[in-house]
Amino acid sequence: MTKHTLIRGIKPGLGLLALGLGLGAMDFGQLARAQMEAEWHNCLTREVFSPAKRAWCHRWETVQNGTYLVPTTGVQDAMYTEITLTNGQYGAEEGWGVALANEPGWMAFGDLNGDDKDDAAVILGVISEDGTSLSTYVVALMDIDGSAQALNPVPLGERIMMNGPMAIGDQRLFLSQLTQTEVINRTFVADGGILSELAQLPTPERVPGGVPDGTLVFTNTSTYAVRVFTQESQPYINVFNRRTGRLAVDGGRAVAISSVGGIQYRYSGTGEVSSVQISIAPNGAQTFEVNNVEQTDLATVTGTVTYRPRIALPPNAILEVQLVDVSRADAPAITLASQSIVTGGRQVPIPFELIYNPDQIDPRMTYAVQARITIDGELQFINTRRFPVISQGNPNQVEVVVDPVRR
Repeated sequence: MTKHTLIRGIKPGLGLLALGLGLGAMDFGQLARAQMEAEWHNCLTREVFSPAKRAWCHRWETVQNGTYLVPTTGVQDAMYTEITLTNGQYGAEEGWGVALANEPGWMAFGDLNGDDKDDAAVILGVISEDGTSLSTYVVALMDIDGSAQALNPVPLGERIMMNGPMAIGDQRLFLSQLTQTEVINRTFVADGGILSELAQLPTPERVPGGVPDGTLVFTNTSTYAVRVFTQESQPYINVFNRRTGRLAVDGGRAVAISSVGGIQYRYSGTGEVSSVQISIAPNGAQTFEVNNVEQTDLATVTGTVTYRPRIALPPNAILEVQLVDVSRADAPAITLASQSIVTGGRQVPIPFELIYNPDQIDPRMTYAVQARITIDGELQFINTRRFPVISQGNPNQVEVVVDPVRR
């Protein structure tokens, strides 16, 4: 695959906006119904424009001089301000500024919300005050031929590379990013006036070694212990019935459904457990159903995972959170519940909820939440101190702070 680096000149004080563009083929399944090649026109020529080019250039000018909401600080604890671009740029001499990624493939038009009006999607680069860092964001402008109302910016990472043109189709925005090791296909929808990313599924294929033992979710109640795991990139499910003492589902084929409402893992079969559904919302909230009945004989630990350095996570970063029994210093910790989350562009603090069996808790023992973040299978952050929960006067809600791994 050939990678091209686009170096765009920025007016004095903004430095250089350097974005990589790989022109390989996008491999979204749904992209066949969206635009396959980026339409692009030179709107600065002096010939008589065709009606199609005139309409496209009008949209291009709207984008170039549009009003956007952008962060004035880092991704973490970001503060936002409204700015209006002039010829695709905005900035002050002291360094901070914004630049439009003004190239074929980095701009798309189409109907994002089903109102029969075309919208636009663009990528903005935000340069830090000292001019040393560049963060990129995707922004949707709704009704590009009318109000051109910009939605919230969604962070994509620093100095990103793309694996093909952005495209809008089926009321979705498709964007394919390229890392040093893999292609990250991302899908966004305009949901309730907000640009939201559809949840991504964690698999060992996406991040080799990033999901220990292939476990995606391990959930416990007084009646059932359920493990959702991957094998050869496909999701499966085990269900242990504590009341019968039997494995009710042994490696049953599951279906993973990703939507703006989060991720659902579903199993349908025969026997005493004929259906299982685990739903995980973007805010971390988790629901668990067996045979179409929501399970209530459970307890939960909730919280967030964060870190202190002002570093943005790439979309393929994996957050792993575990509730463990750490009572025995001379023995491995016992996992009571766990969850693996593909950050998909989300930044810390990232919420979680772990479902555990209250019958497993001994008030004399010690329980804690552990967390780690891996990128491309390599450990980048891990908690270096204990975050106790549940017993001995500790709460069921906790903020877990992970620290960078020093090498």
